[in-house]
Amino acid sequence: MLPARRLIPACVGMATIATLAAVCLSCGSSSSSNTLSSAQAQAVSQELFTALGSALNAGLTPPGSAVAAGHPSLAEIMQRTRLQSTDCTTTATGESCNIPLSFTGNCPNGGTISVAGDFMFTLDNSGNGTDSSTLTITPTSCAVSDTTFSGDPNVTVSTQFSMQNDALAYPITFSENGGISFGPNPSGSCSIKMNLDITSATTCTASGTICGQSVSGSC
Repeated sequence: MLPARRLIPACVGMATIATLAAVCLSCGSSSSSNTLSSAQAQAVSQELFTALGSALNAGLTPPGSAVAAGHPSLAEIMQRTRLQSTDCTTTATGESCNIPLSFTGNCPNGGTISVAGDFMFTLDNSGNGTDSSTLTITPTSCAVSDTTFSGDPNVTVSTQFSMQNDALAYPITFSENGGISFGPNPSGSCSIKMNLDITSATTCTASGTICGQSVSGSC
């Protein structure tokens, strides 16, 4: 039988969600006049990850516990997480767990950004298993820095990790894929493709592209 409250172990020691987003963007501007600058792409990236962290913080914090102010690290969020008996279904072979997440917040300079989806994973009777979590981030006239962006249609975040003996096993990967429209200067639309690879309690690297800008660095 599932205990009343199960602790999900701390994920990793990471920087705050805001810092996680502020990865190193490569220098140089795009040859196209209708793409975001490096600074604008960084601001969009930061807002996407801030929203993701806020959704996890609000959705995975146990009922009755205070939701941490600001933007705590993913490790802090996961360390506070408890599964209630209603979160998991016991089967003959183990457990199937599903935590719905839903969050809508205000962007720094107007507009909103929402996150919805499910934090899902399965465990066998030995506490081993894999996840199948997918979240959707949808900005709506979200104003940051010198640009306003919306989902075109949205950005999907998927996770990839395994569980061994009820503990998270490395590597842990977060993948962002999707598209946005932006304006007014410049205006256009573009794709987002990023990976965050966590290989130890102290090592996290980010790489990919945001609106044509190369993204790489530690997170």
